[in-house]
Amino acid sequence: MIKVENVTMKFRMANDRINSLKEFVVKKTLGKITYKEFTALKNVSFSIQKGEVVGIIGSNGAGKSTLLKVISGIMQPTTGSVKVEGSIAPMLELGAGFDVDLTARENIFLNGAVLGYSKKYLTERYDDIVEFSELAEFMDVPIRNFSSGMTMRLAFSIATLVNPDILIVDEILSVGDGSFQKKSAKRMGELMSGGTTVILVSHSIEQIKAMCSKVIWLEDGLVQMVGDTRDVCKAYNDKMKNDYLINEQKTMSKKEDNTDWKTKLYTPTSIEKIEELYFIVDCWHHRVIYNDNLTDPIKNWKTLSNNIGDPHSIVSDGIFYLVEDAQLNEVKVFKKENNSFRQIQTIEQLGQRPNRLIYDSDNKKYYGISAMSQHVFVLSNEEDETIICEKVIRLGYLKEGSYIRSISLIDKELYFVSGPGKIIVANYMNSSFDKLREYKVPFELQGMNDITKIDSYYYISVYQNGAGEIAPRLVRVKDLDDLAQSKYEDIYAELGLRGVPYNFSFIEDRVFLTEIDSYSSIISFKVDGDKIVDVCSHYEAGAAADSSLWRRNS
Repeated sequence: MIKVENVTMKFRMANDRINSLKEFVVKKTLGKITYKEFTALKNVSFSIQKGEVVGIIGSNGAGKSTLLKVISGIMQPTTGSVKVEGSIAPMLELGAGFDVDLTARENIFLNGAVLGYSKKYLTERYDDIVEFSELAEFMDVPIRNFSSGMTMRLAFSIATLVNPDILIVDEILSVGDGSFQKKSAKRMGELMSGGTTVILVSHSIEQIKAMCSKVIWLEDGLVQMVGDTRDVCKAYNDKMKNDYLINEQKTMSKKEDNTDWKTKLYTPTSIEKIEELYFIVDCWHHRVIYNDNLTDPIKNWKTLSNNIGDPHSIVSDGIFYLVEDAQLNEVKVFKKENNSFRQIQTIEQLGQRPNRLIYDSDNKKYYGISAMSQHVFVLSNEEDETIICEKVIRLGYLKEGSYIRSISLIDKELYFVSGPGKIIVANYMNSSFDKLREYKVPFELQGMNDITKIDSYYYISVYQNGAGEIAPRLVRVKDLDDLAQSKYEDIYAELGLRGVPYNFSFIEDRVFLTEIDSYSSIISFKVDGDKIVDVCSHYEAGAAADSSLWRRNS
């Protein structure tokens, strides 16, 4: 039914991050864009017979999702061939193929048509799809207003109730509440017993063992092993354990010569005071540290976690402490236990590179932005037991391909800065995130980091200009409409900055500003009648040392 022969998949990637079409045109014209070739799949061959349930395993970046997209016909291989007999229902992403501006009812027919089913057939199965999804009262609601769980239930219901010949599932069974997971597992069992061919990608080896009769193990784009589930899973687990021990030994060996980074900061993206403790998010050292004062040297601070990929912020409701892991596309949840912290939860499926978290104490919700995929997500405290994800939504007005560094709450409205090259204001109180208005900014301010309001001024930190070149600024303006005409006050030199000004925070009666990239430090100041006074420097680390550069890349 499925035959993959000598499939190789290559991608051509730019060496530099390009945040906009304008930046691409400028760099392309100047000949500044260089590329490197990445091979995701290398001469992959195997076959799957009708009715088989096959698992695909491998570490992150092994090529699993790319392989599924090639089998589904979403991507054409660079070389090699894929032969598929029968209809395919690919479930590669939550709501893939949905139009967020259409209602759930309309998306059932749209998505079903994409899968190759007639309107007559979908009409006959419509009631079954709605009943299984448990979304009857939301059928006339646009998908953009759905939570991630609701979107997943609808996507799963459409894909599995139209009885496809081949069902391709990429991690989707691990999403949703316990009740729906049991329900979806039962439905998967019915499909398997009914002769549907299933290809399942999962990081849960236990799930693979429970559902699959055959497993394909991929690593670095190469097929390592194909065969009986028990044999392949054992070989994979043995390899992972061995690699872990080897990496631990290498890491310990390197750490002996690279401990100096622990005594300083490298790109501190955020500082907060939560109850009686100060927290510093030390981004490129991949850690969050805390202390009860701002006078002790950094080496004396305690560590919340030193295993977070590029964290940018920390927020808390006094019970849970949330930090985003931008590298793993997840949010880590901690709880305080006596004099230390313990990670209790990981929240996934939030988009690409979650980059900023904020907490609104009025409605007791957390809001976050995923920088690369323009997804906004809403999290909340579930009876002090866990953090739940209420909603994940991609906002079309943020412009696909843009990089959104920050969100801020100002006067009961949500402000977005950076990627779109403008400031956008949205309604967040009802979780609709409808756009209220926008403000144009000049070329030199288009790569913004953060925005806040202090007394009568808006303060804006800037990383890059419109061409993507690092050109740090710190500006303030009373009327955001004035920005379009470059009418603003640049206070970068007044505050004695040397690096890139990043995030603002408020601790007691002072404004704190972190400084990152080429020069790392934290400053604070007071504002008295719109006049900046009493500027102080905290933990000035300066340029990165060799140990910090090692830690960033380790």
